[in-house]
Amino acid sequence: MTGTSDSGSARVETTGRTWRLAVKELREILRDRRTVLTLVLMPLLVYPLLGVIMRKGVLSNLSLMQKVEVHVCLESENDVGLFSDAMRRGEELLAGSQSVAGESGGSDPLTRQNPLGGEQGFEFAIYWLKDASTSDSLEQQVRDSFTDVGVRLTYVQSGNPGSGNARFLEWKIFRSEGSALSERGYKEITKRLNAINNQYVEYLLQSSGLPSRKPATISSEVIRATDSGTSPLITFIPLVLVLMTMTGAVYPAIDLTAGERERGTMEILVAAPVSRMTILAGKFLAVLTVALLTASMNLISMFATLFALGLEGTVLGNVGPTMVIQVIVLMVVFAAFFSAVLLSITSVARSFKEAQAYLIPLMLMALTPGVFSLMPNLKMNGMLAVTPLVNTVLMGRDLLQGEVNILMFAIVLISTALYGVLALSLAARIFGSDAVLYGNGGSWTELLKRPGKTVAVAPIPVSSTCLAIVFSLFIILGGIPSRLFDSATGLVVGSGVTSILLFVGVPLLVASLTRVKVRSGFVLRLPSLVMWLIACLLGTSLWVFVYELEVSMLTDDRIEELRRLHELVLAKFGTAPYWAKLFAVAIAPAFCEEFFFRGFLQNSIRKHTSAWISVFTTGVVFGLFHVIVQDSLMLERLLPSTLLGIILGVLFEKSGSVFPGMLLHLLHNGLLISISEYESELSAMGIGTSEHQHIPIGWLACAAVPIVIAAILLFRANRPAEADDQTQGAHG
Repeated sequence: MTGTSDSGSARVETTGRTWRLAVKELREILRDRRTVLTLVLMPLLVYPLLGVIMRKGVLSNLSLMQKVEVHVCLESENDVGLFSDAMRRGEELLAGSQSVAGESGGSDPLTRQNPLGGEQGFEFAIYWLKDASTSDSLEQQVRDSFTDVGVRLTYVQSGNPGSGNARFLEWKIFRSEGSALSERGYKEITKRLNAINNQYVEYLLQSSGLPSRKPATISSEVIRATDSGTSPLITFIPLVLVLMTMTGAVYPAIDLTAGERERGTMEILVAAPVSRMTILAGKFLAVLTVALLTASMNLISMFATLFALGLEGTVLGNVGPTMVIQVIVLMVVFAAFFSAVLLSITSVARSFKEAQAYLIPLMLMALTPGVFSLMPNLKMNGMLAVTPLVNTVLMGRDLLQGEVNILMFAIVLISTALYGVLALSLAARIFGSDAVLYGNGGSWTELLKRPGKTVAVAPIPVSSTCLAIVFSLFIILGGIPSRLFDSATGLVVGSGVTSILLFVGVPLLVASLTRVKVRSGFVLRLPSLVMWLIACLLGTSLWVFVYELEVSMLTDDRIEELRRLHELVLAKFGTAPYWAKLFAVAIAPAFCEEFFFRGFLQNSIRKHTSAWISVFTTGVVFGLFHVIVQDSLMLERLLPSTLLGIILGVLFEKSGSVFPGMLLHLLHNGLLISISEYESELSAMGIGTSEHQHIPIGWLACAAVPIVIAAILLFRANRPAEADDQTQGAHG
């Protein structure tokens, strides 16, 4: 207990020192006028100027201060005349004249370009289909973007018996989705028709026995154009946000690393009784704070400019609290990622000028994927979601449009966060290098070369690098088996082979390159017989409560939605042989996932943290991996998978071996897939897995007995001395 208390006090003291150092560095940064200029004045100048350019330049065709021409297509020459007369009549009514416009005012209504409604410089350019029997329909004209608005006029008989044979025009208006001109034309047409209808209603109020139906019945249909790509304007805004956030963090990162080394204060700071990791953490928090302040100022200035100029409806989607929160979360994660990247680069430089020489190419390289994401019709997918910077710009575009895919959003956040951890780990390695720290000729090749001696356990930078690689490949390779194999057996076996490549092949390759011993690095030692017994008890009983928890979180509507999303995959999986299912769902995940998550990742985290932190962290990561299923996000699996991961982590911690967790995982998954395979037999016993029925109370009570026994045995067990010696050696 005393050792635990001392360790906790040391961690609290280290945290306090980190915060004090971060506040000190931040205070010095904000005293510099260059930082304040970048942080405050740049957003206040850039976004209003950008807004004026958008309004005057890109959006000039939509501005009320300039002439707007909307192309309107009708089906016949006669319809053009009716349309022209109706638009003039409505314009006169809107202008205050109550006379009926019977003449065309001397201008030919059938000319190709006919200015109607000159108020505020608005006009229609009218066309008609020369031969309705052979020409494309109005819908196709709009879909192919040949016209902005299509109008179909149809005569209908009045439904009022007192109106005799009176006929009225029915207007069907077709408009293009996402086209501001089409939307403007629709509004102008309906505004004039509404003026005519309102005049007619007033006339009816003064008369009696006349039909109550309005002369123009309006309906509309939004048609998606075949070539309607995303407007570069909507992508340009998040690109500017990203670049401004990067710019705001550049100067503090240089000043806190290369600047201090050039001034000769770095050696004094390192000589203080504070660990280098604490110093680096304080500097990272200071740079991150400046980056977040820069991002906040940019967001506030952007939204304020758009609302002030009245462009929020044209540029943004549905602005609401959800969209704002999502944008903020995305910018926070990106700011943390880029702050870590900057620190990892500037830590190598030995002078302010050298750091600038490193960062100028970095900024130019960052422009390349940013400009690439401006390409039209570029849609977010798994590959782009794990591509740094491109994923942030594209996800920012989707957020501003209100068309975000929650699965892609989660992948972007997780991958960017992992890249940030990777960059910070590299910065820690660089910051701790004596050659670089004291300017004795350190170089990038020395930092990237293979270590000269072997290590028992992978350092956290190595394990975090491996985690980032595995996650990215997990997203990219996850859907490949379904594309390569048409047969059910090939699909299922391919999924199992993918698990082996990801969770065994990649960690072994990383361990080989970084000289990590396989036996100790993956904890491949035999446990005691008690741990085998505990694994059997939990493996045969824990699935009942995990299954019941997942059932409790699923509604009937959600189950039906998941069945529709995965209908094809489920159909193929159902026809696969039983042995293939066991291999893909039970055997491969049990051995491979435990090999990576517990044997490699948790073992590495355990070096520098307490047991419970390593167990909880690995359990959460394990749960996040199981949330992403095919092309959907199953949040219902997060809690059950995380709890299972924590239990597996506790078993690993107590046993000091990866093998008991493999057995537990194998029995757990194997029983679940067996239940699904023998569904009809179990249904006769009152358990209907296809309908997601709850487990009977008797089953839950029986399953609780071995769990309690296993918990008692696990609580009384002690961690093997060999594992403790290894951990202490790693700490030393």
